[in-house]
Amino acid sequence: MIPDNKLNRTLEKIKKSCECEGKGCSTCLSKIGRVQRYAKAGVPIDYWLLAFKDFQGDKNFKNFIKEKLKDIHSTYDEGRSMAFVGNLGVGKTFAACSILKLAIINDYTAQYTTMSYIINNILSNDVSTASYLKQLNELDFLVIDEFDERYVFPSEKTEILFGSNLEYILRTRFQNKLPTILCSNTEDIDTVLSSEFSNAFKSLRSRYMDLVYVSGKDFRKEGNR
Repeated sequence: MIPDNKLNRTLEKIKKSCECEGKGCSTCLSKIGRVQRYAKAGVPIDYWLLAFKDFQGDKNFKNFIKEKLKDIHSTYDEGRSMAFVGNLGVGKTFAACSILKLAIINDYTAQYTTMSYIINNILSNDVSTASYLKQLNELDFLVIDEFDERYVFPSEKTEILFGSNLEYILRTRFQNKLPTILCSNTEDIDTVLSSEFSNAFKSLRSRYMDLVYVSGKDFRKEGNR
């Protein structure tokens, strides 16, 4: 959840940096409208104003994403999901958020979340959990970042509870051709879930997902994405 104060200050900066000098012209008001929608969808602040044309990482990965961005309606209609696997800072989140932002401005429902956030919602086991899972399954586009084994707490009860619910989310979305993007630092992504859930995920992933390995250096260390 983006704090209102952070969002409002960002919007003020957009107005003040515009050629209209804060008067509120159609250019800055349009940008403000887009940013408000990004914030509502959970897109991290870092990516609100970044353009994918400025991506400096893996060229093959960039070309793959450019094809997805070329026609977001075809990307949605094809319904293929994607898993971006690579080291920290190689641009997985940047690419995923670029797809999400384009979907948002084309009036698709979309949400950015993380694996740890989903786990915490599932483990809370309150009345809102079922509603939350239902919401995830009804989105046109969904990004799940930090899809990594380090976030699965090492207990059999937790692994079963989380594994069964995540398998349900992914299976429902995959079978309904709803584009889902996973970003992972775990090289063997099939090991993120344990035991039978690992096998189920591997089967679903091999049928419904494009597995994309992203190479390159950590651009975060250089202030890039």
